[in-house]
Amino acid sequence: MKIRTNIVKLLAVLAILGSLVAIAAVPAFAAVNYQIPAPTGPVGSSVTIQATGFTEGQVLTAKFDGAPLSTSPATVTVPASGSINFTVIVPVATAGAHQIEVFSDGQTITSVTPPTFTVTAKVVVTSPTAPKQGPVGSAITVAGTGFSGGGVTADVTIGGQLVVSVPVDNTGSFTASGTVPNLPAGVKTVSALDGAGNAAATTDTFTVTPTLILSPVSGLAGSKVTISGSGWKQSDTITMWFAGAQWDTDPITAGTQLPTVTTDASGNINPASVVSPSAGISPGVKTVAGYDTGGHQGTATFTVSPRALTVTPVSSGPRGIQLLISGTNMTPSTTSPPNSLIAIGNLKMGAIVLNSGIDPNPGAITIDTQGTISPTTVWVPAGAPLGVNIIQATDNGGLSAMATFTVTQPSITINPATGPRATSVIVSGAGWLAPSTVLDNTVTVAFCAFGQKTPVFTNSKVTSAPNASGSFAAAITVPNVGAAGTYSIYAFDFNNNEAALVTFTVPGAAITVSPASGVALDTITVSGTGFKPYWGITVSMGAGPAYTFPTQVFSDVLGAFTFSGQVPGLAPGATVVTASDGTGAGSHTATTFFTINAGAPTVKSIVAPIASQLVIIWGYSGGTWYMYDPADAAGSNLATLTAGNGYWIKVSADCTLVYGGYSYALSSAAPGWTNIGWR
Repeated sequence: MKIRTNIVKLLAVLAILGSLVAIAAVPAFAAVNYQIPAPTGPVGSSVTIQATGFTEGQVLTAKFDGAPLSTSPATVTVPASGSINFTVIVPVATAGAHQIEVFSDGQTITSVTPPTFTVTAKVVVTSPTAPKQGPVGSAITVAGTGFSGGGVTADVTIGGQLVVSVPVDNTGSFTASGTVPNLPAGVKTVSALDGAGNAAATTDTFTVTPTLILSPVSGLAGSKVTISGSGWKQSDTITMWFAGAQWDTDPITAGTQLPTVTTDASGNINPASVVSPSAGISPGVKTVAGYDTGGHQGTATFTVSPRALTVTPVSSGPRGIQLLISGTNMTPSTTSPPNSLIAIGNLKMGAIVLNSGIDPNPGAITIDTQGTISPTTVWVPAGAPLGVNIIQATDNGGLSAMATFTVTQPSITINPATGPRATSVIVSGAGWLAPSTVLDNTVTVAFCAFGQKTPVFTNSKVTSAPNASGSFAAAITVPNVGAAGTYSIYAFDFNNNEAALVTFTVPGAAITVSPASGVALDTITVSGTGFKPYWGITVSMGAGPAYTFPTQVFSDVLGAFTFSGQVPGLAPGATVVTASDGTGAGSHTATTFFTINAGAPTVKSIVAPIASQLVIIWGYSGGTWYMYDPADAAGSNLATLTAGNGYWIKVSADCTLVYGGYSYALSSAAPGWTNIGWR
């Protein structure tokens, strides 16, 4: 029994030992923890948080001094490994240590002591924006963060020189505005130090650019100009260039070199007077450039004022007008005879030489010892373009003087602007040359084809001489021949002046009839215009065949006419009225309409077209004879001619009676009677 009891005890001990071995074989879980590998930086910096020992699926959040922080990623979910890295951005805070705390599913992790993050001071130039540069005295704005809290001030510096002192707010931030202090050119450090001894650990830079200041900023070529400036290399020599200088791999490639200037120990230019170039410098805005040995460049502008020529008596006018040219501030003569002059070819209007060609006495223009140009008479050349022209005089010392002269275009107007051939048109001109003792100012006016400048006929032009005010009036007659339509009237003179073409319209032939309606034998009046002057006009009525009035009328000097006649016996309705001055080349035909009213026409109206040949008419109807005798109106009893009836007509000469669109040939041969069936 004792042995059995011992065995039981042994088995129990072995079981306990097995349990201990099994417990020792189970691995232990890592402890929950989080840390910040880089615990120092400025406001706005990105901070990495390393979290370990967490359970899969837990959501982690963070706070800065108890205030929630945004994270990246936005939701931090623990993976199966239990470890994860995420980042946060340092918010606005004062300088020094701050606590960053991590929470698991919103719960405080009591087993971990929150790490600290030390905020360092930082400055940034916010204005100007890139490029962050400017000259001495220019405005600058600096923003600071991570400094001590309220109650202290911060000194903002550029290149070690104070810009401004500003108070720091409770968040350790400030905004400072000031001007760039007196510094030499180059890249400068922008920093700040507050009253608690916090210096900006993160600084910015600002590039000081050099300046050139000119006084005055405009003047004649050869003027003395005082140059000053700042922001250059200290104690250096600056090379100065005028007009067109630029800096590249080969330092100076263009321009005229001026005397050099020097800078002091602060990079300021010691004010120095230099003379701007004279010869060959045209008026206008020019660049003045400076270059120091440190590779810095500064520019300014100088406006070269033109030397003024005086032009009298007018500043505008047509080609060929006489002008008097004078001027001052030119190169003075120093010997006698004058050694300063404007040579032939150096007084020009644009590219055209003035003191030659039409000038009867071309020659050099002298300049006196005061630099005054001898007054010179010239004429605006025929080749000068319309509009503003530059007159320039250049002396043999290289100085140029200028003036402007506006070449104007003369004009014409006409009255009337429309009319028939042979119309007298009054042409009025303005802005032409006044009488001159040298130049011919005669103006020629021509009647031309539309848009052309060549007369329609050799005699279709006139001439006129403008008066002292440049005005004239001339009469030109529209040629008697030529088609109706639009023509141009052109005016020009011998100095190449010409007016814009003016349009004149010759209307086509036209007629009117009065009254516009009536019955046979009514008297009508036909009036016409636009026909050949002094020409025979034929008037007819109807068509197929037409009745031609036997009397012809003649047109007057303007091609107008008036004709009166009796309406022939034509069928009722609208019928055409035609007037013509012939059928050959250059002839004119016009038509209009006349309405013949319905009604029983009398025999007299029916036979009106053959009234001079008619002797007598006999008709038979209903057992009765009827007669019409133009010489016996009282004894005549035939009132009208009726369709379907027959009639015997006696005429004294062969003729044709036209009525109602039908024609009846009548013969005077013996016995002189013609039997017709009336339709």
